[in-house]
Amino acid sequence: MKKKKDDRKKWILIALAIILIVFVVLVIAENETQFVWELQVEKPAVYLYPETDSHIQVTIDTAGRIIEDIPEYNGGWNVFVTTEGLIEQKYDYLFYEVQLNSIDLPEQGWVVSQDELNGWFDTNLIAMGMNQKEKDQFKEYWLERLEGSAYYEIKLLDDTFLEENMNLIIDPQPDTIIRLDFHFRRLDNTIEIEEPEIMTPERNGFIVVEWGGILEN
Repeated sequence: MKKKKDDRKKWILIALAIILIVFVVLVIAENETQFVWELQVEKPAVYLYPETDSHIQVTIDTAGRIIEDIPEYNGGWNVFVTTEGLIEQKYDYLFYEVQLNSIDLPEQGWVVSQDELNGWFDTNLIAMGMNQKEKDQFKEYWLERLEGSAYYEIKLLDDTFLEENMNLIIDPQPDTIIRLDFHFRRLDNTIEIEEPEIMTPERNGFIVVEWGGILEN
């Protein structure tokens, strides 16, 4: 009789444990559903230019979540790259997209009319450190995305924000890192905003260049 009582208690405890586990899983699932990823950083493209043909490891330490990747990220890229920047004999750059739930924007920026964007990019992207191919591929993507508004406010995400939210960890360590990730906001009319001074970086040694952006809806 005592054994039967002990068995009954054991099964009751097991049932209660199962109920508790199911409850916890449901609570977590509900919280995940309610959490909203508000910002999508579109098409960060990471160019790699080693001084010699090399195997390079790239990891993204993000405060958000990666939703797109080419080639497959799978916890990090380990790729072979030529001095010309060709990745695995077929890619110009590593591609990913990440969703974040917050953003910290600088106060300074630029306001550019839609019909002047092409010329603005031609002048300023080179001044910010891109080469011709990087600039052209940036424009190929973003000029199509930046349609439908008379003006755009353009702000450059600062290094601190990038390191805290989408940090690039690269081995071997680059000599030059240029990260040009922008925030674009549609405007019906021009506004006054203080423009930052553009400092042109030197491209020396093992060079890494990234471009991408957030288009505020």
